[in-house]
Amino acid sequence: MIAACASAGAPLVQGLIGSVDCQVHGLAEAGYTALAARGSPVATLLTVLMTLYIAFVGYKMMLGRGGLRMGDLTVSVIKLGLVVALATNWALVETLVYDALFKAPTEIGGLLLGRLNGEPAADPFVGLQSAFDALQKAAEYFASRAGARDSIMQGGPGFAAFAANGGGLAMLLSTLGVVLACKVVLSLLLALTPLIAGLMLFETTQGLVEGWLKAMIALAVLPMIATLALSLELAMLTPSLKALAALRDAQQFAPLDIAPAVTILVLSLVFAGVMVLAAIAVSVAAAGLRLPRPARSTGAVDAAAGDGRQGHAASEVEPRSRAAHVAAAVAALERRDASPAVVSTGIGPRRLTLVSDRGPSGQPVAAGAAVPLGASYRRPASPRRGAANARRDL
Repeated sequence: MIAACASAGAPLVQGLIGSVDCQVHGLAEAGYTALAARGSPVATLLTVLMTLYIAFVGYKMMLGRGGLRMGDLTVSVIKLGLVVALATNWALVETLVYDALFKAPTEIGGLLLGRLNGEPAADPFVGLQSAFDALQKAAEYFASRAGARDSIMQGGPGFAAFAANGGGLAMLLSTLGVVLACKVVLSLLLALTPLIAGLMLFETTQGLVEGWLKAMIALAVLPMIATLALSLELAMLTPSLKALAALRDAQQFAPLDIAPAVTILVLSLVFAGVMVLAAIAVSVAAAGLRLPRPARSTGAVDAAAGDGRQGHAASEVEPRSRAAHVAAAVAALERRDASPAVVSTGIGPRRLTLVSDRGPSGQPVAAGAAVPLGASYRRPASPRRGAANARRDL
């Protein structure tokens, strides 16, 4: 396989892309075939999982549990057919999954590049190869101008050679390196399709399937973003590359001639950070994927809702009733202390009777009746409550 994928005489970038594309396709196919082969441990495990799934469905149907409907049975049959197709047919997986994940993002990136440039989309990796070659030649030129005592930290042609060489390597790793790494990991995940297909049957293992899909989606989208970032980076580096080419052709060097090389180094490091942020953003976006969950039966939902309502009532109604009782007691005490004495006649409206209207025996006297001297403001029989007594009671 390695000999068949080798591309002798090809440039660095095109040779790496061709070799990795050939290797990852062979790796995905060989891994899938080994796992899905008859008699392999994964094939045996898949058979056991399907048997258990069918047994559980039949058990629920016989005992009338789980609230199975015709729609649920149809979904179960479709799920079994999808598992068998994904776990035993590499041609189907290659057409639906491999081509969609490896080729669709590249085609979408080409369309976007064509829209941005206003012309037929060119291969950005060809431009990457040209830029890398130009930077290597510029590094050789600056190195030839540097003396034996020149140091990188002292600036001058030595630092310019380091900036041109380091910028080219950073640009190569942050774009082509990301694309190739994503393809390798994606092929490894794709080779696990027969095992992941069996885990789709049960709700308890659907979290693993979700994680597998999220990782594959992120690894498929990230190369497209790397390709777009590479096109933008090459557009921003074009003036500096032209300046380095003119400087090399003129065979002259001045202290300010290191500016294009430093610009290339800074932009390469900036776009390396952009790729890190893009990887984080793609991971966060892919984490939002959720597989559909089977709906629970109506009785179970109602029971859970009833338990929730009872718990809610037990936790909130009781504290509120206590607070209401306390507030009502405080309000009653305030009204009793603030209101004057009231005597009800039993018939008709109530009439306020002051202490001055009471006779010696404490009974109210009629209006206009004579009151004995010294008895108009007689002290009531109830005990006197002073300020000290109130503080003591508190």
